[in-house]
Amino acid sequence: MHQKTRIVLLCVTLLVSLITGGCLRDFEKSELRITDIDISADRVTSANVVLNVTTYIENHGDRSGDVELLLKAFDSASGLLVDQDTIAVGSIQKRKTGIVSQPVKVEREGGYRVEVVLFEDDQRVDQRTLKVSGIGDLTPNIFDIGLRISEMDFLVENVTDSKVIIGVDAYFTNEGDVTSEDLNVLIKAREVDAGLLADKTWISTGEIEKETTIIRSADIVVPDDYNYIVEALIWKNDTIVERGQGVVQLNPKRTIPEEEEIISEEIEVEEFIRKPTYEPAPKKAMPGFTALMLILIILIIRRYNNG
Repeated sequence: MHQKTRIVLLCVTLLVSLITGGCLRDFEKSELRITDIDISADRVTSANVVLNVTTYIENHGDRSGDVELLLKAFDSASGLLVDQDTIAVGSIQKRKTGIVSQPVKVEREGGYRVEVVLFEDDQRVDQRTLKVSGIGDLTPNIFDIGLRISEMDFLVENVTDSKVIIGVDAYFTNEGDVTSEDLNVLIKAREVDAGLLADKTWISTGEIEKETTIIRSADIVVPDDYNYIVEALIWKNDTIVERGQGVVQLNPKRTIPEEEEIISEEIEVEEFIRKPTYEPAPKKAMPGFTALMLILIILIIRRYNNG
């Protein structure tokens, strides 16, 4: 009797250990499904529309594996694939909902079939399809010129007394469908704490071909030992149509709100100045037997003969 009781207790103990140790959890499965899809026009130009497709993924089971969403847009008339996007979602927790947004670019005419395919660990688990029509009725944004300021770099070029010359490199990307026009760009530096304008200058974008990125450079002069927000504003006529900004910290003991972080405590800006590269000067040609010397010798000989 005691032997049977011990065996039962041992079995119960092993079962509890297996459950709490997670050995039986491998048999639990996730239950992923697409419950809803929202589609909105994120950007409307005269030729194209960027659709923002938001997919809602519910998990009614255990924690999922690696989740991935494949988004495709097909032309309703021809059935041809127009654009697609793939995004890694990661793992969706037990009884949670994952919300994923993806862009897809289509022409501003006709209709489209939007297809969302859900994968878990490289296995297709669900799929939803929606039809989109009336794209041509969307009103384009006349201020959307297709140009984006994708990046800004800063370089200390010179330090004189309490002034610092900073070189600004602005990266302009044309995401439109045609070559962009030449537009004016205002670059300005504003001190963070007081909001005072330290310096400003104008440059131009030049004409930029579609799907191309170019760099335009300018210099600004600011007082040392302050922090600055440097802005680049693209103007079309009397309207700002695009803007970008970056941060220059010459006094990193202060925290800039946009970044909410403090980097090194001391900066010697002279250390960031590029050393000029000197090219060897061309060797000067030695004077040779020129025509002037020949004439001088002839005159001396004539004078000697006449003398």
